[in-house]
Amino acid sequence: MSRPLRVLLVEDSDDDATLILRQLRLGGFRPEAQRVDTLDAVRAALAAQSWDIVLCDYGLPGFNAQDVFALVRQRHPDVPFIIVSGTIGPEKAVECMRAGVHDFILKDRLGRLPHAIERELAEAARRAEAADTREKLRRAEAALAQSQKLRALGQMAAGIAHDLKNLLNPLSMRLQLLDRQVTRNAKEATAQNVQEMRGILRTGVETIERLQTFSRQAPEARSEAVDLNRICHEAIELARPRMAANRGTPCFLREEFGAPPPIRGNASELLLALVNLLCNSIDAMPGGGTITLRTGAESGGAQVQVIDDGPGMTKEVEKRAFEPFFTTKGEGGSGLGLAMVYGTVLRHEGTVSLVTELGRGTTFSLWFPALD
Repeated sequence: MSRPLRVLLVEDSDDDATLILRQLRLGGFRPEAQRVDTLDAVRAALAAQSWDIVLCDYGLPGFNAQDVFALVRQRHPDVPFIIVSGTIGPEKAVECMRAGVHDFILKDRLGRLPHAIERELAEAARRAEAADTREKLRRAEAALAQSQKLRALGQMAAGIAHDLKNLLNPLSMRLQLLDRQVTRNAKEATAQNVQEMRGILRTGVETIERLQTFSRQAPEARSEAVDLNRICHEAIELARPRMAANRGTPCFLREEFGAPPPIRGNASELLLALVNLLCNSIDAMPGGGTITLRTGAESGGAQVQVIDDGPGMTKEVEKRAFEPFFTTKGEGGSGLGLAMVYGTVLRHEGTVSLVTELGRGTTFSLWFPALD
């Protein structure tokens, strides 16, 4: 049984067109052909319907096969295009093939035409199947990305709760101090505490805004010039209430500030990252110890180190330290603090490293590129 074939035949010779269609019938096709011989007619035919194949003479009055191929590529880029000509030379044939023409057949060798068409139709079917597979894969990836985003949103919400807990502890302590100072009518100290609480609340609001930004895929958080020494000092002040609330012997917080160059980043995110590191060190030393916050210039950028002389980590804990939801604190830990520190450093195009040894303490080193 003959196979139907919709053929757009670009040919100015009636006799040649008859021979071509006859060869297609001999090759097992039932051609449903439209012959055209002007570019306007080509445009109209392409707009009117889809075609299984385009067969085109090379040289036609006022235009050639390359002009027709350009029109076909614009409207039906995957339709097989074969040049059938008696005048095309080897150089022109190679030029057309490089441009994307699928094949060329000489008119004195039309016996090759049915086989060439079979091959190109099979190739077109494979391309269509591959395109369909790619589209299904794209949709699956989009669905997976949405699923991952929802999961990440849940993780981020847990991280936000972790950060807010670290922020609300010092706020609670400041309110207790404020209550005592109001009772004693200590106006200057009261004003100082109000200012501190405003700063804590501002950081909390910015933390919540990070979650809102993520949920609606808004632009990145505000970037500004950041003084790391100022951020480190604020982090220490925020961590002090955690140290005071820590059961056991209080830790000693030491500042060793050098001259780190300014960096570009989000001050609130960097502050929370440092608070997380300080709180981790405090929690790791219930028997007390020294925590050093050191800054300086390093390798053309700025470095911050959080150094404690606590118990250190085992090799297994060290390997998993930045892994989300991994914690050594039992139900009291979310396992998100160090993961969020790691994410914050990466968002600022920096690096973070960990050096630790059992009985010798732990050092976290954060490096950031200097502000251009």
